[in-house]
Amino acid sequence: MTNGDTLPGGGATGLRTRFAGFVAPGLPPDRSDRLARALGLRPAEGPAEGPTGSGALALLVTDGSAAEKDSLWLPPIAAWVEPAAGDEDGGGVAALLAEASGTDLYVNLTTATAHDLQLGGRLLAAIGARHPLSGHRRDDIELALHEAVSNALVHGNLGVSGMKELSAQELERFSRDLGDGLADPVLAARRISIAVRIDPPQAVPAGPGPVGGLPKDASENGRALATVEITDQGAGFVPRRPERAGASGRGLDLIGSIADGLEIEDGGRRIRLRFRL
Repeated sequence: MTNGDTLPGGGATGLRTRFAGFVAPGLPPDRSDRLARALGLRPAEGPAEGPTGSGALALLVTDGSAAEKDSLWLPPIAAWVEPAAGDEDGGGVAALLAEASGTDLYVNLTTATAHDLQLGGRLLAAIGARHPLSGHRRDDIELALHEAVSNALVHGNLGVSGMKELSAQELERFSRDLGDGLADPVLAARRISIAVRIDPPQAVPAGPGPVGGLPKDASENGRALATVEITDQGAGFVPRRPERAGASGRGLDLIGSIADGLEIEDGGRRIRLRFRL
């Protein structure tokens, strides 16, 4: 069994996840073999082939419907990557998995695929499988993740403006723009990337003052910390004041009321959320 050392950055510092293989439902055997050689990873028949301690598996999403299976969002799978069209030699996938190795959980999908997956719930299942969450905290984090992912896909990658008011006319316009965006092959091929890191309580130093939007005393209750970075390829945005937000423009306020830390970077194309678990 290989351990992914042939991946770019596979031996770099900061490694958090070591991949032992990959799962690719529906991928033709010949391409699976080519990818295995390129990645230095063995193809697995399913998640059951990744026993605890042997390393994580990556799911190569070549069929969006296959990624809807709940079992494919649970350990040992720790990365969900959609190969780009024409990436026959696996170079693009190798680069994404090298990036994934610096995280605990990693997602990189096209907008078209991600839109149908309800990623907020999928991510929550993956996080919850590694760190149990209480009922109300679980619901709150899922809501924040759903809102953040939706913003990245709809307003970011597809460039759809939020509803300015609650009216049938605005709803019709919003739905039409969303459909047009998903039908545009360039916009539908834009990527959303999600990187998750889960740190134990002692990873946050005690003391006064904020660290990246989170108080330094975050560990006082002995709770782990999840950091979620969501990046899109849209035009970016400048956050509006609440009184100027439209009917569907208050997502950041909602996210901020739930998350324990919120940062916006790269002109609005990257949002970093922190949650005490």
